[in-house]
Amino acid sequence: MPQHQPYSRRELRQRRGDWVRRNVKLLTVFTVGALALFAFITVLFVKAAPSTSFTWWLMGAVQTGLVAGYLHLLHSAFLAFDGEAIWHVRGAWGEDNTRSELQRAKRKRLVWGWVDSVGLQHGDIDHLVVTRRGGLVVIDSKWRNRIHDTAEMARAAQKVRLRAEGLTRDLLKGQSRGSRRAKVNPLEVTSIVVLWGAAQRDVPDGAEVDGIAFIPGRKLVAWLAQLDDQPVERAAANELVRNVEKYRARAEEAKASRAAAGRQ
Repeated sequence: MPQHQPYSRRELRQRRGDWVRRNVKLLTVFTVGALALFAFITVLFVKAAPSTSFTWWLMGAVQTGLVAGYLHLLHSAFLAFDGEAIWHVRGAWGEDNTRSELQRAKRKRLVWGWVDSVGLQHGDIDHLVVTRRGGLVVIDSKWRNRIHDTAEMARAAQKVRLRAEGLTRDLLKGQSRGSRRAKVNPLEVTSIVVLWGAAQRDVPDGAEVDGIAFIPGRKLVAWLAQLDDQPVERAAANELVRNVEKYRARAEEAKASRAAAGRQ
């Protein structure tokens, strides 16, 4: 099964592809020029420089620098021409960092598992986490250099919590009762905002806006460790994660089908 791509990375890849298609002629000229320069430098080293181990090392270093510079210029040009791309880049950074912290939390036996980028009819859920002792946690990952929109982020997190409650309530209806059912009311979902970037240094401990906790990314594992009021059994957690993954797959297939129909 191919690895799931989070929303921000999928959106970034699509925007990059659209940008390449719009500028294919210019990019072709630029690429041909870069290849010509690469070939010229290579021939210059082979023909003019003495054949020593240092020469071959230096040629490899220069070639690597040329390739890196070419890719960096392409990426910079893409970000310069697409004003919204940088937001998706930051979104991808935030989601990747949160995912790394959740992997740490799982190794520390704080969470059973989680599902990334669950698309809903309106919006999506960055991370739906099934903890061991704290019920369900919905995480909205943000990358910010400055914090100036806390109220807006809190409102968005509240909406995500309500959507997650509805989703988990529907999914848990089909789960077995008794020992396999989660020992947690599916309507009770904790929603938090995890901040990355320079802004996380300015978030005080216990920061909340309209009942939504704001957690610095580097303190996410510690925050998960203090949850201890809603235990979830392993079997119920695994079943819920599988059901959410199936729901996500169906939603993505339906979205792809609608997009394909729209292009016809």
